[in-house]
Amino acid sequence: MSEARRLDGQQARRLEVLSGIADDLLAVAAYVDRIKDAAPASDVDAWWTSALVRYGRCFGKGVAPWGAGEVIGSLPDLLQVRHRHFRRLRDTLVSHPGGVDHTYIAEAVRDRDDRSHVGCERVPMFSLGRLEAMDFSELLDALQTFVDRRRIEVENDLRSRLSAMSAEEFRELPAIDPSGLGETDVVHHAPGARPN
Repeated sequence: MSEARRLDGQQARRLEVLSGIADDLLAVAAYVDRIKDAAPASDVDAWWTSALVRYGRCFGKGVAPWGAGEVIGSLPDLLQVRHRHFRRLRDTLVSHPGGVDHTYIAEAVRDRDDRSHVGCERVPMFSLGRLEAMDFSELLDALQTFVDRRRIEVENDLRSRLSAMSAEEFRELPAIDPSGLGETDVVHHAPGARPN
């Protein structure tokens, strides 16, 4: 029977953060795939909202440092522009009432009887569709490659540190409660893999 121990330290924390980023990027890619596969007249607003929110979580102020700036800076210029575009969409469109592709404008109308009416009109901002999803998909593929590469580097560093440990040193690591975590609960990432 295998025994699980909790890894502590900066590299272990980096691995945890990178695994979370990888999961979010995989989810975004799955949402974008659904947008690309949707029928032309389909309402994909919910998929766009989900994709943009999950994407924003990877690069927001609340995420632990994982080297996002360095990764984005290493992308080709066009993909950096796309990153800023989709990040801005998340910050400006999803974060306000309305939707991904529309907003509301308050208006006053004076009718023929000279009575004033106040209301709000739903105003389209632009349309997010299949072409934008293809652009987003290209950006996600590049980001997943970089995140996978970083995660593998951290995993290799941790493996090297573990291989230098004696069996006794390994047993001194904090134990993971066996009743709360089984082999099926451990997340194993396959670089570039997308969920079904």
